[in-house]
Amino acid sequence: MSGIDWNSGGQQPFTRIGLSPADGDRSLSRSGASSGTLRVNLRWSATEDRRGGVRSLRRRLDPSPTQGVSSGPKVDLDLGCLYQFTDGQRGVVQAAGARHGDFARPPYVRLDRDDRTGSSTGENLFISMDHSAHFQRLLIFVLLAGGADDITKVGAAVTLYPTSGPALELRLDGSPGSASGSAGGRSKSCAAVLIQRTGTEFALKTEAKYFPGFQSEIDKAYNWGLHWAPGPGKVRI
Repeated sequence: MSGIDWNSGGQQPFTRIGLSPADGDRSLSRSGASSGTLRVNLRWSATEDRRGGVRSLRRRLDPSPTQGVSSGPKVDLDLGCLYQFTDGQRGVVQAAGARHGDFARPPYVRLDRDDRTGSSTGENLFISMDHSAHFQRLLIFVLLAGGADDITKVGAAVTLYPTSGPALELRLDGSPGSASGSAGGRSKSCAAVLIQRTGTEFALKTEAKYFPGFQSEIDKAYNWGLHWAPGPGKVRI
């Protein structure tokens, strides 16, 4: 994955701005993400608190029960990106189907790995904003692949790290006023943020829309037009 700025995180990597759908559109250029590498990180807790809250966990690659961490099933989330180019080309970058993308060539979006343990580094998408002339829109989404019943109960957060400026963080907690929810039921996926071309600029819109199903439901809601296998499935382009 040559060409990726692995240290992308801006000049103020420890400064975070919380994202909410109530914020409206945010200019990517004013947020310091008009060029270079835009890193999108997903982190979550290793286990779900089925009593309704989220356990405060120290995220480790292999938590030991002797350290006071539940030995229950590990929560597995997947980070992905639906993309559409200005020429109409559409596709997805995701772990399912080994569609990890490419940073230096189309789609100019790369997924680093499939983290199945809730480790300290989580999963990362690297978006080459130096090739943003090709982008029409990018939708960052998160899937619940296993180990829990509800994506809003696992302490998940999506954080965007621009080349400069503070990080932008969205917590996937489904709280009133910050998310739409999935008709009051359990959520298996979330359309997190949408990056969309507006003339020569790009706007970041916080979506935080939750769905009881997987990619096909997100695709349908945003009219992406891809074809999906059942469940958290592989795409049939």
